[in-house]
Amino acid sequence: MEKLTKKILIGVIILLVVYFGYELYLKLNAEQPGYYDFENGNIQEQIQGDTKIITEEGLGLTMRVPSDWKQEIVYMGLILSDPYINVENPLRYFREWTQGCSIGISVENDEKFENFSSFDQKIQEMEYIKNGDEEYCWNDYCEILKIKGQDSLKDVFVLEDSDLQISISDVTITFFDANKRRIYRVNSLLSTQVPECENYLNDFINNLEFK
Repeated sequence: MEKLTKKILIGVIILLVVYFGYELYLKLNAEQPGYYDFENGNIQEQIQGDTKIITEEGLGLTMRVPSDWKQEIVYMGLILSDPYINVENPLRYFREWTQGCSIGISVENDEKFENFSSFDQKIQEMEYIKNGDEEYCWNDYCEILKIKGQDSLKDVFVLEDSDLQISISDVTITFFDANKRRIYRVNSLLSTQVPECENYLNDFINNLEFK
């Protein structure tokens, strides 16, 4: 009986440790803003002619893409893409990629720790780049864009195949919402073989709305 009692006691202790450990995990993750989880969001769609209007109610975010584009929720974001894209991974198979485009978006909330703010840090890095400090450009090329009267950061990573004379640009445009202290990142791949993707990206960022 004594051995059985000890086993039961050990089992109860293990269950309590697992339970309270899980509760602590949930609490800590709830306190860490991090990236917005589109999986738990509220996405609404509306078709107007050849345009699909996608609204994320939880963010007050409105996006516009062609009506036949599909959406996929991924870790840390949302991907909107042409259903006729002819490769599974355009970055990996950029030599074979000749059709279809995609645009990804992620939303990062401000993370604060003592005197540190991730939002303030990114704003400061953008100001350094704006003033010509290239050390804060982590890719091949950076520039400041003025979109709807607000400064946004564009950074580009370029991959080239000189033999085939093909190049692909991984473009990220970062928007800063000072009111909600959120960072919006729009990402797209642009290929010399699929030139229309640049037009889709420009239309997307120029019509992006967040309240």
